[in-house]
Amino acid sequence: MKFKHLAWLSVGLALCVVVLGAFVRLSDAGLGCPDWPGCYGHLAWPTESHEIEAANELHPERAVEPHKAWKEMVHRYLAGILGLMVLAMFIWAFKLRHKQSYALPLVLCFVILFQAALGMWTVTLKLHPSIVMSHLMGGMLMLSLLTWLACSRTESITPYRYAGHVKRSMVVMGLVLLVFQIALGGWTSANYAALACQGFPACNGQWWPEMDFIQALDIFKKYGPNYEFGVKDGPARMAIQMMHRIGFVVVTLYFAWLIFKLTRNRELLPLGMTLAALLLVQIMLGIINVTMALPLPVATMHNGVAALLLMTMVVLLYKTRSEQTP
Repeated sequence: MKFKHLAWLSVGLALCVVVLGAFVRLSDAGLGCPDWPGCYGHLAWPTESHEIEAANELHPERAVEPHKAWKEMVHRYLAGILGLMVLAMFIWAFKLRHKQSYALPLVLCFVILFQAALGMWTVTLKLHPSIVMSHLMGGMLMLSLLTWLACSRTESITPYRYAGHVKRSMVVMGLVLLVFQIALGGWTSANYAALACQGFPACNGQWWPEMDFIQALDIFKKYGPNYEFGVKDGPARMAIQMMHRIGFVVVTLYFAWLIFKLTRNRELLPLGMTLAALLLVQIMLGIINVTMALPLPVATMHNGVAALLLMTMVVLLYKTRSEQTP
């Protein structure tokens, strides 16, 4: 196996971890295991009746729900495997340091460690929204860095020969807007605000309902010992949902313009068409989420397509780099 094959395999696994993490969160299984790194003191999760009884005595505040516990533990094990793969890439790159840089694999090792800490805090701080959103964004950062690493080790992905249609600054701006929108989506999910607004495009029959943006943007305030199912009031949740919708409009308009620019160049046309297809799918998934009360498969796909959009933008950023950029 070549280094690039391991890198792309890690990208695929990272995407699975991000999507599975969304599935765990959206199926209310984030506290399926109230301890860390095990589950009710088990390496896997309690399944036998006597194990469940003992676990309930150990954690009387949260009875065992096997259908939630297994989701959480599978997610942890996959994340652990990904961590080992990243460590292997660092060791491999370090041994070949006379040929290629090992800086990015080293950075990825630290990102993985911090992600593990965020995963622990997600459980120990009982789904605090700020930690939950940070855990999501850490996963997206990990996926982005792995994508860049894989691109840098793939000889066929060469720099774009500038023809004046697409400047790197255009891609950077699109990437910044997308990251901000993903963060808003994570904040919406972490505060259980996805269904705060019924109907689309209006919110509960109003174009601008009464909202509390101060509480909506309060990321540090402690409300209680447990943040499961959200603790912010209705006006704050509506504000969070409306910010996500406004971000959707901004990102859609900018990406439509960027896609137009991309499709004017034959070399970047495939990436432009990929962005267009993913953007259309994401818009439809977002509308379905609101109009059909957040179906779990659709909501999970919404997170997955966001990750694919991010990966595509990272590839585009790599394509528009200068020849000297590592």
